[in-house]
Amino acid sequence: MPTMSPQLRPRFVALAALSAVWACVPSAAGQAFQSDIDRWVTQDMIDPPEAGSILFIGSSSIRRWELLTRDFADYKVIQRGFGGAQFEDVNFFVDDIVLPYAPTAIVVWAGTNDNTSGEAGAEVFADYQQFVGLVHAAMPTTEIFYLGITPTPTNGIFTVERETANTLIRNAAQLNARLHYIDLPSVFDALGPPSSPEFVDLYVDGVHLNRAGYAVWTNEVRPVLEASIAPNKVFVSNPLTPQPGTSVFFDFGPSNPDDGNPTIGVDAFGNTWNNWHPAEGGVAVNAGEHLGNLVDQNNTPTGIDLTITGGFSTNGIQNGGLLAPAPAQLGELAVPTATQDYFFSTADDLVGGGNDDVPGGFMLSGLDPALVYDFRFFGSRTSGGTTRVTRYEVTGANGGLTTLATTGTNIGADGVYDGNDNEIAEIAGIRPDGFGQVFVDLTLVQGGFAYINAMELRVVPLSIDIQPADTVVDAGGVLTFTASVQGAAGTATLAWERDGIVLIDNDRVGGASTESLTISGAGRGDAGLYRLVATLNTTSVASSAAVGAVRESPLGDLDFNNDGMIDTLDVFDFVVELETTD
Repeated sequence: MPTMSPQLRPRFVALAALSAVWACVPSAAGQAFQSDIDRWVTQDMIDPPEAGSILFIGSSSIRRWELLTRDFADYKVIQRGFGGAQFEDVNFFVDDIVLPYAPTAIVVWAGTNDNTSGEAGAEVFADYQQFVGLVHAAMPTTEIFYLGITPTPTNGIFTVERETANTLIRNAAQLNARLHYIDLPSVFDALGPPSSPEFVDLYVDGVHLNRAGYAVWTNEVRPVLEASIAPNKVFVSNPLTPQPGTSVFFDFGPSNPDDGNPTIGVDAFGNTWNNWHPAEGGVAVNAGEHLGNLVDQNNTPTGIDLTITGGFSTNGIQNGGLLAPAPAQLGELAVPTATQDYFFSTADDLVGGGNDDVPGGFMLSGLDPALVYDFRFFGSRTSGGTTRVTRYEVTGANGGLTTLATTGTNIGADGVYDGNDNEIAEIAGIRPDGFGQVFVDLTLVQGGFAYINAMELRVVPLSIDIQPADTVVDAGGVLTFTASVQGAAGTATLAWERDGIVLIDNDRVGGASTESLTISGAGRGDAGLYRLVATLNTTSVASSAAVGAVRESPLGDLDFNNDGMIDTLDVFDFVVELETTD
């Protein structure tokens, strides 16, 4: 794009000069979001986000974009959306949740609430100019991507002002190489009237998108963003990442005596837990909130971070949390302070269904793509006469999902308790994506609410879960052995051995360093005991030994005990012969 015209430059300079004054102007609406902003600021001081990230900021459509970090998994992303915000509110908090991040780029969605509250398109443009001035006064090279205001099923009466704002902002972007206008409106206008099925099917209500709608956003935003800024996330090995066999426990919920106590110190099973930041029951946990450097069960830092991607609400003791869990039912998750409170979601991604204002999801980062992880989720709340079912979905390089009845009449182990006290939702064998990330999503299936009280993340131990079988072939045939390695995501070093000697691929031996070994043209020299050894870092495991026998004449050579049959007794005699001959 061309550089800023000389005619516009003085106006931007003037805006920059006034930025300090504007930043101090009290905003009633801005003050309404102060507690949300304060939580981000406090958490940012404890666990600073990466500089050079892509900041997505704006109103509820940014806050509700639960798959944002997955849709841009190859970018460093910071999500700062606060529902109901107008552009002036975004400007009001620039010093708190924009400038401190030193973002490489900013994607902003603001202006819709301004139009629907009665502001003219020109006023939205003025707020946009102010935002640009505030940002570029401090960070002149930061790219700003504006998401054009789209029609929605219920904002048709504001079309003129919406189009005015979009036109003014698009024209300004054409005059400044650091400004970009993303033409979402034309995509949605092309769907037909906002009342058409094609249009409505992208929304969960009259204003807010469903996942299909966000997919449309992603398809439009990514190409424009990529044209200016290449994906900027690079996998960096986490030196603290927990090794196979290690567990990380998490207690979801508020942290006060009335609503739910944190799990402090070592529990009855000898485990240490992670707790969410101090919070009161009923307080929202917003997308973008985060907790860094979780500890494992031995209280050892892991370098794993948890970031909320879809907001939750919280509650607990006074609202049906499980107060007395039984170890016989829940094992190491039977910790009262962990089961007595919970996070909950109200989202089902359906029109006329739950309230998707609280989507319910989080991201774990700092995991090792070379390892495999198992997840165990516990969710529970009593509520007489209501059945509630939660779906848990985990996504990395692969994925899995399961459901859990958290609430229901007499569903407890004793047939009387109206909450879950004996079932755990388990998803096994999850591999992180190439950046060491895993995404967890809660969706309500039945009953209006989805719950998560406690979670165990376990690094799967390296093991051989399918053992090789004894194999007998005629001379000149093909010996084949197959084993399966668990817990290494295909990255463990594999080596087949015969009688303790490591095999190497050649013109007859194939797959010596894979899970399947073949030896063609088998002869007596290929007979022996075969096993697969898997090594990951400093850990090695070996399969059981399988007999490889080569029959040089029909039946006779394999009937080692001369009883006229070839059976397991012959295998034992064969092994004895191997041990007593060269």
